[in-house]
Amino acid sequence: MAATTAIAGYDGSITGPSGMTEVISWNCDITVDELDATSMASSGWKEFIEGLKSVTVSANVQGSAAPTTGMSACTLKTKATDGSSFTSSAHLHRVGIGVPVDGKVTYDVELNFTGSVAIA
Repeated sequence: MAATTAIAGYDGSITGPSGMTEVISWNCDITVDELDATSMASSGWKEFIEGLKSVTVSANVQGSAAPTTGMSACTLKTKATDGSSFTSSAHLHRVGIGVPVDGKVTYDVELNFTGSVAIA
């Protein structure tokens, strides 16, 4: 049996946007638009070509102040060293604030990368 190549999420991070220092979790969706390129020459089969690419990020964070909306540089890391990283300018456009009577205050944020993305 081969050893696993899985990594633990506890060493991940988000840097850049104000108020994102205590990250509980983050999710990143990288999508590519599918453009229908079907023609009469397609022999009855649909054909697609690659269109625009985008990166959408959602995260749950904690701290003494809510994250700040707006544009900033942003880097997501799956672990401190030797993991995957995603870097671009980002627009933080939503901050949801959760205040439970019996727990800690958390912030659910959403941001979109804008422009090219460096993936390492």
